Amino acid sequence: MNADRNDYGVLEKLVMIPGVPGRESLVADFIRSSLSSICDCRIDNLGNLIVHVGGKGKRVMFVAHMDEVGFIVQRILPAGFLKVERMGGTSLRALPGSQLSLWASKGCLPALAGVLPQHLDSNEPISDFSKIFIDVGTSSKEETRVLGVKPGDVLTWNSPLKFLGDSLICGKALDDRVGCYCLMQLAQMIKPEELACDLYLVFSVQEESMLMGSIAAINSIGPEVIVGVDGTFAFDTPDLEGRQSDIRLGAGPAVKWMDAIRGKLAAFVPNYTLTNLICETAQKTNIPLQDEISIGMSTAVTSVIYAQNGARACAISIPIRYHHTPIETADLHDVENTIALLHNLLVSKL
Repeated sequence: MNADRNDYGVLEKLVMIPGVPGRESLVADFIRSSLSSICDCRIDNLGNLIVHVGGKGKRVMFVAHMDEVGFIVQRILPAGFLKVERMGGTSLRALPGSQLSLWASKGCLPALAGVLPQHLDSNEPISDFSKIFIDVGTSSKEETRVLGVKPGDVLTWNSPLKFLGDSLICGKALDDRVGCYCLMQLAQMIKPEELACDLYLVFSVQEESMLMGSIAAINSIGPEVIVGVDGTFAFDTPDLEGRQSDIRLGAGPAVKWMDAIRGKLAAFVPNYTLTNLICETAQKTNIPLQDEISIGMSTAVTSVIYAQNGARACAISIPIRYHHTPIETADLHDVENTIALLHNLLVSKL
């Protein structure tokens, strides 16, 4: 597969739109503008975008989250530098030396995360954000404020989508804009008359901060079946090989059997029958499928199964390397196979 970047222009745009937890409106606007001519689209009070594809039968909801990890300005220092806090589980180790986009009242500003030159570095570990500072090119607090910067402004990685080799892509926010992309592609290819269900696609908010943003959408739709679409860990790099699982890029999407963040009251165990249906569908349609049991993460589908009267739920994951960094990496083979698997699930009476 030699990826034609023109085929992924939508994904390139999705990745570059800022959308930290609670500020996903620009992402929602872009998705709605792409789908409103073919589907009924609405945004709920929390900011979730709900796309109704149609069809007859049980209410089925697919969900992918729009938000990305990022940073929020906590203080402006006297010399004009910024102190920030993380929004979501941003990688502290990946921050020093990074290029960032600062989203201030007067527009987007370039910013840098300071890093010591090796000549002066004592190699002390960076244990928290108190040792990190952001450089916006000013020399005083007043000068920084003139740029329109204030506490509460947010920053995202400045990391456009790049193509690596024949089929790999890398950039920020692939978790979970790649899932959003899959649902957008699904909306454009599926026909309501071929559905044996009433299909809703939900692009949810605040997954990276609380996992609970999609509960409002659940309460509105009342689905009987929920399918989560998100990224998962790939264990195919030298530092992770042999840990937790054998999930790797290019070997297909993963069917989730369990995930958990120990000590955080966040864990997901899917409906066994639905999960087996995913496996059977993949086998019948010759779609490669991997098995996922992940410790250290959870997704938007975790909390929603308990809303209202509860719902049967399962999840499909796209392998991603380097989660929550500016170089999240995925394989377009896995993306295309995820779209195909979701489509086949729908036409096989999910």
